[in-house]
Amino acid sequence: KNKEMEKDNDWFESWFNSDYYHLLYKNRSQNEANLFIENLIQSFSLSKKNKILDLGCGKGRHAYKMSQYFEHVDGLDLSEKNIEKAKKFVAPNLKFQIGDMRNFNLSNRYNYIFNLFTSFGYFKNINQNIDVLKCCHSHLYKDGFLLIDYLNSEQISNQSMKEEIKKINGIIFKTKKTIENNFVIKNISIFDKAKEHNYCEKVQLFDKEQFKEMLKESGFKLMSYFGNYQLNEFNKNSERLIMWAKKI
Repeated sequence: KNKEMEKDNDWFESWFNSDYYHLLYKNRSQNEANLFIENLIQSFSLSKKNKILDLGCGKGRHAYKMSQYFEHVDGLDLSEKNIEKAKKFVAPNLKFQIGDMRNFNLSNRYNYIFNLFTSFGYFKNINQNIDVLKCCHSHLYKDGFLLIDYLNSEQISNQSMKEEIKKINGIIFKTKKTIENNFVIKNISIFDKAKEHNYCEKVQLFDKEQFKEMLKESGFKLMSYFGNYQLNEFNKNSERLIMWAKKI
């Protein structure tokens, strides 16, 4: 029986680089992503002449959608495998690179930085999350905007934590969510042939007020926030917490 457990510290490095990660989440539909991007463009009247950074771009599907609208799009992700897959999306105004959101240093400046599908709060230390925001701040033009699409911590805290079992391509995925020390932890056990592999996802729970403080400390002002990808009003039962913050 082969059990592998990655360093707890950097769970995201091994999990996002694993083929199992892509298999488990393969149904995150391109359609939903496209609609979200279209809603954003319309709601905020985003100009085509703008430069965008997709921070934590994963396999690049959102960045590719954005490249059909905006003048210049960059995608940044820590996972080599993600960037390898992202590079299959080819457009003259689209570029992908490997980098860490805590300390990236790109030659470009941007009008907008998008941080989509809960790509925030991965780090044990709150200062590292603030490093991400400060890094975004320094890469934005004056009056640039940051969009953070995050989970709704209130709604998650009220959910009953249940186990889920999925079978995909003959591989069994068991996932179990718990909340410990203000982190939502998803333990993932994978049974593939005779082997068991164990991974986890660990995201710090921040509410809107905490975000407001962190954004303020990093030189941003929270301008508006929403509760789902249709950009409806936020409340404690909302699916998401989507924030639109301005560099000040």
